[in-house]
Amino acid sequence: MARILAEAALPATMGEWVQGWIGGGESLVSLVVSWSGAVELRAPDARDVLNPCGEKSLRAFGEAKKIFAGSTAGVFPEGSSINVINPLPTTRGLATSTMDVAGTFAACAAHAGAELSEERLFSLCASVEPSDGIMFNGLALVDHVKGELIERLPGPPPMTLVAVIPRRTLDTDSYRHDVLALEALRGYSREHERAYDILKRGLAAGDAALVASAATLSAEIQQRVTPKEEWDSLMEARRLTGAIGIAAAHSGTASGLLYAPSDKFGAELAEKWLADALRAGETGVTIRRTSVRGGGFFSKKR
Repeated sequence: MARILAEAALPATMGEWVQGWIGGGESLVSLVVSWSGAVELRAPDARDVLNPCGEKSLRAFGEAKKIFAGSTAGVFPEGSSINVINPLPTTRGLATSTMDVAGTFAACAAHAGAELSEERLFSLCASVEPSDGIMFNGLALVDHVKGELIERLPGPPPMTLVAVIPRRTLDTDSYRHDVLALEALRGYSREHERAYDILKRGLAAGDAALVASAATLSAEIQQRVTPKEEWDSLMEARRLTGAIGIAAAHSGTASGLLYAPSDKFGAELAEKWLADALRAGETGVTIRRTSVRGGGFFSKKR
């Protein structure tokens, strides 16, 4: 039986509420949802069968051992490893990399008995790659490149989200090397600022329709720069089913529709309509329903 030394868990995203040039620089507010993943720190055991983990998680593990062991020998047993438990598809814009990297840092900190603030965890993640702000309670406007918290925000009011997750992928690093796309986005800074202002007002008032309209505006801006194949279908499904907004992964391929929590019928209808319109069975598109939530992370020494 594998011996688990520590564990950590974090939620996923379905893209961002807003992302773009806000306050003079690149920033985003992650659209956190009720999917999650975990990372276990395990003692060496030849019988262990571990889930494969990516290069970024392994890099985070190496850094975490240096940071949290300090000068104390034996904090991390030789041969210890991380086991990533993440059921979500990668490179779609669901924050899977941030979940795995943050979970690695958080589990290692918990095992070493080190205090780890949300801000510190975010900074560590951004040292590995541009990261989502999923570790902050509520929501947060963050500089995802520099790893800095800009502004804390309240969590979103209840909403249902019908996600469209295509087979095609877009890695964050690849997106960040698209200089033309990033320069084009800079030209929409005034609209990004407007989307963020709408989001803040919606969150302060607990107004789901206003929050969803901010997400729609940000998604529409992104569609001008990096178009999604599913956009026309999303627009039509929104019209037919009464969705209050459209959500998008700005540096990923996933997208979705937002519904008031009482509109179970609309969300169910959208699932069926989108599956048919996008030929989900043939194309490998996944249609999944979830709910929006605030962020936060859990970690525990075992």
